[in-house]
Amino acid sequence: MAFFRHLTHSGHIRDEIGLILKRYLSSGRVLDIPCGDGVNAGQLAKAGFDVECADLFPERAEAKGFECRKCDMTKRLPYDDESFDAVLHSEGIEHVDNQLSMLAEFRRILKPGGILIVTTPNILALSSRVNFLFSGHPRPGRWLVTESHGYWGGSKSYGEDTYYGHVFLINAFQLRFYLTHMGLDVLGVETTRYSFNSVLLMPFLYPFVWWGTKRMRSNKRFPATEEMHKAIEKEVLSPALLLGSKLIMVARMPSDPQSSGPTDTTP
Repeated sequence: MAFFRHLTHSGHIRDEIGLILKRYLSSGRVLDIPCGDGVNAGQLAKAGFDVECADLFPERAEAKGFECRKCDMTKRLPYDDESFDAVLHSEGIEHVDNQLSMLAEFRRILKPGGILIVTTPNILALSSRVNFLFSGHPRPGRWLVTESHGYWGGSKSYGEDTYYGHVFLINAFQLRFYLTHMGLDVLGVETTRYSFNSVLLMPFLYPFVWWGTKRMRSNKRFPATEEMHKAIEKEVLSPALLLGSKLIMVARMPSDPQSSGPTDTTP
């Protein structure tokens, strides 16, 4: 049943984002950034969370009845330290060039024990790996990055606000590194919809992916703890990453933030 549900899923997190966050928090103040048209914020509010919205183009959410603060994710966020119990960052990181600085800001505004949920296109899915092998792009039909297609919908600029497309796609290895670099604890990965093409490729490619992933253990140039190896292998070889169109990574702010502070990357 779970496999069929993933295969027929719409691909959006809007229908289950409240349930996902409820696994980690019963209530609290949540920042939805970028909130887009507010569809995720609406579901979080229905789940009992106190939601605040922020976006580079706030009029999209305002048109749907949400109060939304204009906010540029590439700059310092207009919120106090430790002011949110959770941050939802859905489909935004692939549009931002200074990803470390942005994640450092999320860390700054999270309370001790707070939850960060990041969603982004999953470029480690088997179909994306095959696309990259032949074209150099994980999904050339949609994520083509050239001088003429580096902006969302073509050359698209709103005054001072330029909205980049999927120029800065990030895989699970990089995102995990960034989050741990920020001093957060990665709790796991999830997905919404399984790619039908990835499912078809699974019997043929899984043995090679399994071998390549396990081979990381034997690389003596980059020693790691057994616990770290197992955690990474569990994520990379999971159905969520091999088959999922979307990467959902959940991380938690330590209860004692001073125990693992991040490198200063604030712009």
